[in-house]
Amino acid sequence: NGLDYFVPNESEAEAITGMPVRNIQEAKNCAKELLAGGIRRVIITLGANGSLLAASNMAEHVAAFPVKSIDSTGAGDAFIGSFAVFLGEGLSELEAVRRANLYAALSTSGVGTQKSFYPRKRFDGEWQTHASASSVSSTS
Repeated sequence: NGLDYFVPNESEAEAITGMPVRNIQEAKNCAKELLAGGIRRVIITLGANGSLLAASNMAEHVAAFPVKSIDSTGAGDAFIGSFAVFLGEGLSELEAVRRANLYAALSTSGVGTQKSFYPRKRFDGEWQTHASASSVSSTS
């Protein structure tokens, strides 16, 4: 297949695999199924539960950042776009996912899509404030 990253949300992952994704373990099982198809990395976004980064030899749950969510429209786009930017800037996959989790969470704190996306300078300030709040847990 040659696909480096596949980034579905819970509903999309369920629709593609036919497997439920209601918790971290089910997300992990679903990611394994997707990886078996030849995808190199799967990131399943889990809304308020963060995201799961998985490859053939690992699965890392990355916790969400708590925010007062008003409108989740566009959060997936915010996650994917910011993840690509952070990865392109040379951050590790895990660090890029952590930051994308925050960027997506912040995008839900306003109404609408583009107008809810934080400018980079504002995001960087939020990252400094929230960076220590993110936790990562490895699963096998």
